[in-house]
Amino acid sequence: MLEKIFLETIKKHKLIKKKDKIILAVSGGPDSVALLYSFLKIKQEYKLRLICAHFNHGLRKESDSEEDFINQLCQKLNLEVISEKKEVSKFFEGDSLEQTTRRLRFDFFLKCARQKQAKIVALAHHRDDLAETVLMRIIRGTGLRGLRGFLPKSTFKNLTLIRPFIGLRKNEILDWLNRQNIPFCTDKSNQDVRFLRNKIRLNLLPQLEEINKNITDRLSDLAVNTALDYDFIYNFSSDCFSRLRRKAGGKSLRLDLENLSKLHPAVFNNVLRFAIEQVKGDTRRVEQIHLNQARELIEKGRAQASIHIPYILIKKETKTVLIQSLIL
Repeated sequence: MLEKIFLETIKKHKLIKKKDKIILAVSGGPDSVALLYSFLKIKQEYKLRLICAHFNHGLRKESDSEEDFINQLCQKLNLEVISEKKEVSKFFEGDSLEQTTRRLRFDFFLKCARQKQAKIVALAHHRDDLAETVLMRIIRGTGLRGLRGFLPKSTFKNLTLIRPFIGLRKNEILDWLNRQNIPFCTDKSNQDVRFLRNKIRLNLLPQLEEINKNITDRLSDLAVNTALDYDFIYNFSSDCFSRLRRKAGGKSLRLDLENLSKLHPAVFNNVLRFAIEQVKGDTRRVEQIHLNQARELIEKGRAQASIHIPYILIKKETKTVLIQSLIL
């Protein structure tokens, strides 16, 4: 069952092609270990070059033993492995610890990809992860973009991120590993309800399942359907951004004021996000309240008035709107 869904997902979404070089994100947990073995099964058929990447975040006493487990497993399977240890707690600067870990992990994947001249990173996210992500974003407040959760294929800077397990449930992965007698590491912090995702998985989802036993599938379906709607809005907004974009510098750009102010709010929000991402590199910490403030400035503010949102200056000029990064 797992192999069948894994291959169907790869083919349906065209995640890989023959002779691809793929970075496998392997933590040592059941999902990533199953992903590793799944790719091994098709390695010859697709003539793949597989490189395992393990990020040791140094947050738990088991972190070093998990790194050792991955190194020994890759040696046994004759697979190349790159590992890196960083004490994530030392890089924590007021953002969530989970977000800091994610940022450092993806920076590591970028470094691995550059080092090995690879363009694809395979992640072991599955259907339960998708449902949890959707719920987490609903709780924190999100729009269509956030309701998509994550996609079978997406981009991060110059990388293509693929998720061949997106059609699988967690219990299907565990059952497969047990039947294959494949060992993996168990992360005890997954039981710590101080983390929002764990609280959703262990407390909220079981309660929702009492109302609808198929809630995980329904939330996943919501993400898929929302992705289709957002894809249309995204492409339309991208065309608008290209038309409205004016002068650009290294960390700033300008948008045509008159036409920006005429956009539908949904398109306006996306165009502004495109602009922020271009000058800052991402849209982290930019929330709906900030987009509302920007629209208020553009529609009602006087010329030369400005606002600050996280790491960004937005200034209304005579004929343009300046978007400038404040990160040195």
